[in-house]
Amino acid sequence: MKIKIFVFFSFLFSFTAFGQEGFIWNSNKNKIEVPFQYVFNLIIIPVEINNIKLNMLLDSGSEQSIIFSLPENDTIQFKNTKKILARGLGLDDSIEGLLSQNNIANVKGYKNPDFKLLIILNQDINFSSRLGIPVHGILGYSFFMNNIVEINYEKNKVIIYKNRKVLEKPRIKKYTSLPLKIRENRPYVDVETHIGKDTLDLDLLVDVGLSDGLWLFENEKIKCQDAFFEASLGIGFSGEIKGKKSRVNAIEFAGFELKKPLVSYPYPQYLKKLILNDSRNGSLGNEVLHRFNIFFDNQGKQILLKKNSKFSKDFNYNMSGLTIEHNGIEYVPELVNLSTANTNSSFNTGGNFRYNFVLKQLFEVATVSENSPAALAGILPNDKILKINRRKAHEYTLQNINDLLQSEEGKWIYIDVERKSKVIAFKFQLKKIL
Repeated sequence: MKIKIFVFFSFLFSFTAFGQEGFIWNSNKNKIEVPFQYVFNLIIIPVEINNIKLNMLLDSGSEQSIIFSLPENDTIQFKNTKKILARGLGLDDSIEGLLSQNNIANVKGYKNPDFKLLIILNQDINFSSRLGIPVHGILGYSFFMNNIVEINYEKNKVIIYKNRKVLEKPRIKKYTSLPLKIRENRPYVDVETHIGKDTLDLDLLVDVGLSDGLWLFENEKIKCQDAFFEASLGIGFSGEIKGKKSRVNAIEFAGFELKKPLVSYPYPQYLKKLILNDSRNGSLGNEVLHRFNIFFDNQGKQILLKKNSKFSKDFNYNMSGLTIEHNGIEYVPELVNLSTANTNSSFNTGGNFRYNFVLKQLFEVATVSENSPAALAGILPNDKILKINRRKAHEYTLQNINDLLQSEEGKWIYIDVERKSKVIAFKFQLKKIL
C-alpha cells in the first residue's frame, strides 16, 4: 500500500485507544544522539519503520503514532491492519484509517519491535505544505516511556540514555524538577497562570508536538482577555482550526516565570469531536518549552528543566494575518555565466550566458485573518506569491517568510502575487495588536 499525504502545525486527535509498550534498548552504546530539524517550533527526527527511512514529528502530546505519507517511490508493508475511525480537531467528519500492529520502529538502535500506529487513508489531507519540508508522520509518547530522553533545543539534538544513572551526574544538579502526572500514556503538569486579575492552577498536557507556547480551553473560569485577534491556529485531521490569540500576564512552573506569553484559545466547536480529560485545561507547547533544555523522566514522573539562551526572548507572532504554505515546485530559469555553468538542463542564449532551469519551491496564501494588515491590503487565499520585499519568493524558505512576518511592528512588507493569471502588487505594514 502506498500513501501520499503530509504534516502540520498545531494538532491533537483522538480515536479508540490501544496499549503501547514503548521502545527498548538495542544498542551497545550508553546513549543515543539523534539530530533533529527544528521547523516552526516542531521537532522532526529520522525514524525507520519496517526498514523504510521516514521523517517523523516527535509529539509527547500524542498517545498514538501515525503515518500520513511515504517518501517518493517507496512502499512499505504494514502488518495486522484493521479499519477504524479517527477524530481530530476541526469541523469535518471523522476520517477512516487503518490500525496496524507488530511493526518495527528503529531510532538508531532504540527499537520498538511491536510498534502500533495509525495509517491515515484520506489522500486529501495535506499538512506538510504548512512546514515546507517532507514529514511522514507522528512519533507519539511511547518514545518517552521506558528511558530518559533529553531534548537539547540549543544543539538540536534528542539524546536517549540507557539507564537512569545519567540523573546522578553533577550537571543534573543545575536542573529543576517539575512533577509529571501520567494519564492515558500522556504527560501533564500543573502551571500557575495569571490571566487578568485571576491566578489559576491549570492542568496542561506537555506537548512537544504543539508549535504554539500555550493552548487554553475557555470555560467558566478560563476567559480570554479583551485584547485578542481571531486567527487560524493550524490544521488538524478534521480541517482548519480557528480561534483567538491573546496573551496572559504570566505563567509559573518549577520556580520559573515567563511574562506575557502568547496563548491560543481554540473555539469550542473545533474541540467537540475530541474526548478530553475532565481535568485538562489545555496544552504547554514548544514556544514555551524550547526556552529550556529538558529531560523527560517518565518512570520518575518528572521532567527536569534548565533555562537556556532562548529563555528571555520575546513572545512574538505573525503580525501580517497571512498563513503561507508550500504548494509544490516548478522549474525556474536562472541566467548563468557559461564559464561556471554545469548542468544538463539548460538553454544557450547565443552569448556568454545561458539559462539553467532549476527546481524551486512555490508558495501561496492559505488563509488571511479578517481585518489584518494583509486582508485590508487586499490579499486573498490562493494567491500565488511571486515576490516578497522585492526578492523572488523561491529565494525564501517558509521559515524565512514566517520570521520576516513577525520581525518588527511598522515594517513594510511588499508582496507581488499572481491571481487569475494577473500579477498584482500589494504593500502593508506589520501591526502589533497584542
